[in-house]
Amino acid sequence: MSNKRKNYAEKCIDIHDIESSLDLVMNDSKGSPVAVMQDGNPVFYCVPADTYAAILEAVEASEMRALNERVHQLGLKLFGDEDSWTSWMKKNALALNGQSPESVMGTKEGMQRVSDLLGKIVHGVIV
Repeated sequence: MSNKRKNYAEKCIDIHDIESSLDLVMNDSKGSPVAVMQDGNPVFYCVPADTYAAILEAVEASEMRALNERVHQLGLKLFGDEDSWTSWMKKNALALNGQSPESVMGTKEGMQRVSDLLGKIVHGVIV
């Protein structure tokens, strides 16, 4: 029984040719991933550093959108309507070192702090 894996790259290189040909294949890939193959199966992918950084940025942005939506939904659950939620977001909070939730939401860590704070409030934990 064959466990053939799908190849997600247009360019490939055999694992035995990495040392002699990787630079050439990577340059020829024009920023796209290169599948490193062994026995006809991709075993890993090589991507240029700029491409990898762009992938990480896209993942981070997606995670931040999801976390922002979670915070928003928790806020609406707790405050009941958009106006009350927006008003709370602008007020300074001792649990956020005197900063407003809105002011710390620019980073993933800040969003997580607001999410944790809202979670505690929703579940009746004194903050």
